[in-house]
Amino acid sequence: MRFLGLLWMVVMIAPAEVLWRADFETGDLSQFANTGTRGQNGTPRNIQVVTDVVRQGKHAVKVTIHPDDVFNDRQLRAQLGGPRITVAEGADTYLSFYLYMAEAPKDRDNFFYWEGAPPPRYNNVMTWWVEPKEGGGAMIRYGTGNLGRNGTEWEAEFVTGKWHHLAMHVRWSEDATKGNVRLWFDGSLAMDKKLKTKGAEAVYFCQPGIHRSPHRPSVDSIYFDQFVMADTLEEVLAKN
Repeated sequence: MRFLGLLWMVVMIAPAEVLWRADFETGDLSQFANTGTRGQNGTPRNIQVVTDVVRQGKHAVKVTIHPDDVFNDRQLRAQLGGPRITVAEGADTYLSFYLYMAEAPKDRDNFFYWEGAPPPRYNNVMTWWVEPKEGGGAMIRYGTGNLGRNGTEWEAEFVTGKWHHLAMHVRWSEDATKGNVRLWFDGSLAMDKKLKTKGAEAVYFCQPGIHRSPHRPSVDSIYFDQFVMADTLEEVLAKN
């Protein structure tokens, strides 16, 4: 009977599932067919599948922003459309990717964020960015609120000329005592904090690339590879 009970438990445990993957090994942006590429500033000069700088396999993507990549009177953008997910109170999201910069950013580049979709309104709840480090080099930072305006919760030195792995576990909650964000940077747990992670919105989306607000005139490029979103932490922490 004990054996049958254990067998039933094994049957009932659902296997881990990768919900979305983009490793660009198709040689194009077809892995974003269901998530979207921005029609505005998503041209080949902004978003290129490349073979010269890759994390693994034969392809990665290079995103470049220019002074005339105007989104509106306050913003510049060159972005891909990431997954759009339905978020309930207490739900969990696991996502990871690799990023690379050949040289230090010339200004602040927001490269990833989660934003709620209407109703009632668009609501940027958390953002990751890179920016120049005083004295040279670069920093990577994470903050909550609209483009991190509620405060920087984590930062680390960002070494250029090297691929970095960023993984996240977001527990969604409007209550700062129940929401939580865990971040892993290059395989090590870098942050584990209770935070307010969502608003009233039920749907959230992400847009990897480069976003600037307000307008800034310099040209910067960021490379991405091996996006993974899964229903377990193990899948996004795996060395793909």
